[in-house]
Amino acid sequence: MSHRLRVLNLEDDPNDSELIQVQLSKEKIECDVVRLDTKEDFIAALKRGGFDLILADYSLPSFDGLSALEITRKECPEVPFIFVSGAIGEEIAIETLKRGATDYVLKDRLSRLPTAIERALKEAEERIKLRHTEEALRRSHEELERNVEERTAELLRTNEILQAEIVERKILEEKLRTTSITDELTGLLNRRGFFVIAQRQVDISKRENRKFSILYMDLNGLKKINDEFGHKEGDQALCDIATILKKTFRASDSIARMGGDEFIVLISEPHISTIEKTVAQHLQDNLMIHNQQAEKGYRLAVSMGMVHYDPERPCSLEELLARADELMYEHKLGREPEQGIPSSTGGKKEEREYERHEIDGENRSAELVLSGSAVVRNISIGGILVRSSQRLTKNTIYNIKMLNDNKEESSPKGLVVWSSLIGKADEREETEPYYEAGLRFVGKDPVADDAQLLEPSSPPPPLTVKKIVKKQ
Repeated sequence: MSHRLRVLNLEDDPNDSELIQVQLSKEKIECDVVRLDTKEDFIAALKRGGFDLILADYSLPSFDGLSALEITRKECPEVPFIFVSGAIGEEIAIETLKRGATDYVLKDRLSRLPTAIERALKEAEERIKLRHTEEALRRSHEELERNVEERTAELLRTNEILQAEIVERKILEEKLRTTSITDELTGLLNRRGFFVIAQRQVDISKRENRKFSILYMDLNGLKKINDEFGHKEGDQALCDIATILKKTFRASDSIARMGGDEFIVLISEPHISTIEKTVAQHLQDNLMIHNQQAEKGYRLAVSMGMVHYDPERPCSLEELLARADELMYEHKLGREPEQGIPSSTGGKKEEREYERHEIDGENRSAELVLSGSAVVRNISIGGILVRSSQRLTKNTIYNIKMLNDNKEESSPKGLVVWSSLIGKADEREETEPYYEAGLRFVGKDPVADDAQLLEPSSPPPPLTVKKIVKKQ
């Protein structure tokens, strides 16, 4: 035994109790035996507890073993109960076992008692372990059920929040329709309205670790529609695109006309990895249906670019728009991506292919002459940087008319190596967005025959750029 046993002995004969202790001592079973012979004392002892084993005579003058067994099963069912009695019939012995007794030993065969005790204690220990295991399983099951209930409640709360956000978005968009952030022609959000919605989405995404996507689109051939069918029909084409976009996207997505022939969609909670292909397919299907039903002398088509906002790699809204605009323009130039729409994650800084130098002094500014206004920002050995109200076509060569200090005119060629949407010149002004572009000289240097041999660190020669004419 690992510890000294405390034995409760229900026995009216002290001599029999002493014989029991002697037998246990012979088998080196260390124990403390508490003998009692009345019901009251027996019940009081059970309530005090602390006993490892109960040895009971079957018949006592004022009490009986079966009654003691019944009381024990109620008060301390885990304590082994062994009858140690005189002559006891087989039927009675079987009945005691049925009622919960662990074993029975005849007093004239006390040599069996140590073995019976060891077996009874071992069975009791196993029952206790089994009970503890069952209790642990029960607690684990209850905890699992609680977790399921909590998770279900959390999902319900999340769904309620999403539904509330959709409702809030609808309410907000409805309010915006009565303000200056609604596009008057199409009824969509205008540029300012989109920035209000999009910036709020960026803040939510940062706070709640959500993703969203931005689709930038350009209506192809609007100038041709205006020229051949009139500006009224051009306006109708823009309205038709707006209607198609409303049919294509969900109520929770935000659609805006950014100005001119450019549109943008903020797609909240994009759940599928093939969103580019899915959006492209749905949009093209709706365009095809419209073109078949409209029976006009032109077909509506769009160029598209998509960026995905990843809260793990956050970037500004301006970076997202610049990257989406760039991808859209690549699509317009003929790129046909496998996923349906050119796309990337996050913003991307423009890579300049040559070093630019700011120029000082007088007669160094210039004016770019296109269909819209433009200004040359700076000049370098390699090329020029211009800002304009319209995009310069990437990889297109423009002729540049320039005057040197001797008033001699030269006409180098400039290749557009990058072109990006930048923003407004002044956020306080009610102006349209503007673009910047870098042009690299690809012909002979306009100043001197040996100008191409100058080191990159050499200061730029004194030039006065007069104007840049339309592309060839």
